[in-house]
Amino acid sequence: MTFCEKNIDEVTGQEMYTFKDGYKGYHQVKITLEDHSTFAMPWGTFCYITMSFSLCNVLKTFQRLMNKVFEPFLGPFLQVFIDNYGVYNDRVSHLTKLKLIFQCLDDLKMTLNLEKNTINFFKGKMVRHIVSKNGVAIYLKKLNRI
Repeated sequence: MTFCEKNIDEVTGQEMYTFKDGYKGYHQVKITLEDHSTFAMPWGTFCYITMSFSLCNVLKTFQRLMNKVFEPFLGPFLQVFIDNYGVYNDRVSHLTKLKLIFQCLDDLKMTLNLEKNTINFFKGKMVRHIVSKNGVAIYLKKLNRI
């Protein structure tokens, strides 16, 4: 069982789910001045001021950042895979938990893709899976793209 599958299994069996997708994920993370990487083009010299997919280890670095920021919440009511967030728990405390996650994202100045977010549902999509109180299933539409 892969890391992702293990975490998806932990999400099942809950009463309420909220799934959020980060908007441009790691492109929102600023790079410190001493770590700027320059590159030359025929029309000038440029440098990245935010993380870019072309930079070495950017996905690992971004996942490590998300794990550090959300460390107190990972497992009990949150799973994070790159810029996909799954919040899950009982109906009574769901909005309280969401507020904590939104506050963390706001502190980081990170935004969400509103078109790909579902809030307070009984099931939903997360990382090519459908999770619900009844268990986990593969999201077949995404499977066809692989």
